[in-house]
Amino acid sequence: MTPNLELVTRAVAQAFPQRTIGAFNVLTGGLINANLKIDFESNHDPVVLRIYRDGPEVCRKEVAIHNLVRSEVVVPKILHTEPDGSDGLPSFVILEFVTGVTFQELKRTNDLDAIHQASYSVGKTLAAIGRFQFGRPGRLVVENGLSVGSPFIEGADAIPRLLDMFLASPACERRAGANLMHRIHNFAWTWSAKLPDLDANPCLVHSDFGNRNILVREENGKWLVSGVLDWEFAFSGSPLLDVGHFLRYEQIIEPLREPHFSRAFIENGGRLPDNWREIVRVIDLTALVECLTHDDLPADVEAELLELINATLEHRDPL
Repeated sequence: MTPNLELVTRAVAQAFPQRTIGAFNVLTGGLINANLKIDFESNHDPVVLRIYRDGPEVCRKEVAIHNLVRSEVVVPKILHTEPDGSDGLPSFVILEFVTGVTFQELKRTNDLDAIHQASYSVGKTLAAIGRFQFGRPGRLVVENGLSVGSPFIEGADAIPRLLDMFLASPACERRAGANLMHRIHNFAWTWSAKLPDLDANPCLVHSDFGNRNILVREENGKWLVSGVLDWEFAFSGSPLLDVGHFLRYEQIIEPLREPHFSRAFIENGGRLPDNWREIVRVIDLTALVECLTHDDLPADVEAELLELINATLEHRDPL
């Protein structure tokens, strides 16, 4: 549903019936759900209206995760929820507007001190996320509270088997081509015996822990995480997936996030295996290939994914 003034006005009125909207604009970065910054005509603080494409289940899941982690992880405060919609509206929540810039925007400044400080804070934040543990790995669902549902895949060799499953997608085959698919398959199975047990000590995994979903800002002269956004894909599993995602664009030759990110992660309770840099790239390959299975994928995103995949297979920095 394309947000318009009438829809936005009716949604915001559910929480703030006495306020008048002065302006609203779509926030960049969301590829699935719509996020709009709402400014009021009076001196009230702005808020964010988040409209869910995939309905009540996803909305309830994000609300439950926010409530779970908010004492340990900086997430926007939820001001109002309507998972079932209201008055013909889709599922939505209204959140506080968190000031800051995305880590992606900070990286573009080339301010090394700021990037290093923010990277340390991101590592500390990821360690805090990993302290929320579950009894087994799998999808997170809301059934009498947040719980673990069905697993993504069971048994040994989960990473190569997941990759083979994604490679069987017609959309992936069309985008990758037979040669690249064959290389991915062989690469994954070469690594199968070298990967750690990803089902051990399952914890909360954000699963989209990238530059655009991490807000940072300067506080008292130091750059810190001010908000972790978009928890819709979160699941119970290994934090190594989030480590790999955050370091997806990191250059070995000219690092920006490292070693500050991993040092903070370890100092605050996170664990990394031997040879972890290569291992997390292999694990992150599953997320990259899964993206190629999506029906709607912009051409520039497709090209970026293919470059990241090739860089992993060729043991080199992405361009």
